[in-house]
Amino acid sequence: MTNRVYNNREYSYGYYPKLEYWTTKLMEAIKMNNIVEVDACHRKLDYFIQKQWIKAVNPNEGSNTIAGVDFTESLNQLKNL
Repeated sequence: MTNRVYNNREYSYGYYPKLEYWTTKLMEAIKMNNIVEVDACHRKLDYFIQKQWIKAVNPNEGSNTIAGVDFTESLNQLKNL
């Protein structure tokens, strides 16, 4: 992994460095048969995979989406109150 400068955690290079890091940590946890660490690393990977997916595949999805639920319609209704 190369050293990259991140501006305000924007991850202009994407989340691949985080995916590489947590994949390495996951493999270490598996080798040590540490299920607690395996689970923690798996959760981190899920998080950064979702972030990368939003960044790469559907960049507009992340603005009003929390945990995969799009709140755009609800937010628009609140604006009209």
